[in-house]
Amino acid sequence: MKAVKDFLFNVWVILGIALIIAAMPTEKEGAIYEDTLRLHILAASDDENDQEVKYEIRDRVLVKYGDALSKYESKDEAENRISEMTEEIKTDVDGWLSELGRDYTSTVTLGLEWYDTREYEDFTLPKGYYTSLKIMLGEAKGKNWWCVMYPPLCLDIATEDAPSDDALLGYTQEENKLVTEGGYNIKFKILEVLSEAFSKKG
Repeated sequence: MKAVKDFLFNVWVILGIALIIAAMPTEKEGAIYEDTLRLHILAASDDENDQEVKYEIRDRVLVKYGDALSKYESKDEAENRISEMTEEIKTDVDGWLSELGRDYTSTVTLGLEWYDTREYEDFTLPKGYYTSLKIMLGEAKGKNWWCVMYPPLCLDIATEDAPSDDALLGYTQEENKLVTEGGYNIKFKILEVLSEAFSKKG
């Protein structure tokens, strides 16, 4: 009897390990961090006018630069192009701020930033470090706005266009499935746990 129980226990252990391994994210799914270029805009303050300005700047940046990036076939190409244009983006943003009657300017940087899990209408992105275009307006003490520059998943926010499948072309089939088919599946959560664990080691 004990031998049968031990056998069954071992079977369940093996099945459990097999299920965990099957649920582990693949290398292609884990590349979601490397294949995404985020956009982070900080308002000058929580004053209503400054918040409205934040959204106006968001729309203009997405329309001009997000649309331009959509022609690239990889995040690396998009990132290289944005890296070349940070001064141009700052010049544009400062001009728009002046046009909108603000007496402050902006700071524009491109680098790694930690993002918490973000659930949008049509997709969800896991928490972790992403390359991020960060636009700080004035003293940047107001509420944030976060989304995605590449692939152009947030372009529809600034336009009347509905999201299209073309917006996901910068992702592999595995990444596409990960972010659009319920962001809280097991693989998604394991990916977040691993990302957080490695970030703490760093």
